[in-house]
Amino acid sequence: MTNPFAILGLPESLLLDPAAIESSWREHHRDNEAASAGDASDHNRARALLSDPISRLAAWLEVKAPAITPDRSIPPALMDLFAKIGPVLARTDALLARHRQATTALARALLTKDCVTAQLEVQALLQEIQPVKATFLDRFAAFEKAAEHEDFAAAAAALGPLKFLKKWEDQCRERLLALIAT
Repeated sequence: MTNPFAILGLPESLLLDPAAIESSWREHHRDNEAASAGDASDHNRARALLSDPISRLAAWLEVKAPAITPDRSIPPALMDLFAKIGPVLARTDALLARHRQATTALARALLTKDCVTAQLEVQALLQEIQPVKATFLDRFAAFEKAAEHEDFAAAAAALGPLKFLKKWEDQCRERLLALIAT
C-alpha cells in the first residue's frame, strides 16, 4: 500500500471527517466487491490508518514529506507524565498478577480495595493523557497551513510524542479493562 488517501479517493489532509473516511471506504468496498483480496486488504488498511489521527499524521507525512524522519525521543514535557505512568502500570501489573494467583474467593475479595484504587489511578492517568494528546491533535490545521509553505517540521516533531501518548493511552486502557474484569 502506498498512499492511503489515494486508495480511498480522499484528499491528502489531516482534517478528514471520520464519516467521510467511512463513507469512502464503504463506497470503494461496494464498488470493488469482485476485486482481489489484496485490493480489499489495502482498502481496509487505508481505512484503519486514516481513521486514527496519529496514523493519519504519519501517513500524511510519508506522502507529503517522505524525506523527513520523525524524532522518536520523548520530549522533556512528556517525561513528567511518563514518570507517573511507569510506576502506576507496574503496580497494576503486580496487583493483577496477585489477583490471578489468588485461588479462593476470600483471597480475591481481599484484593478488591487495591483493585479499585488501581482503577482510580489508571483513570486519573487517562485523564492526564487525553488533554495532552488533544493539544497536539488541535494543531493539525496549523500543520496543514505550514505545509502550504513546505514546512513540515512542526508536524514531524509532533508525531513522536503523539505515538508515545497513544501507546501510554492504550496501555492504560488495557490495564483498566483487566482491572474491571477482576
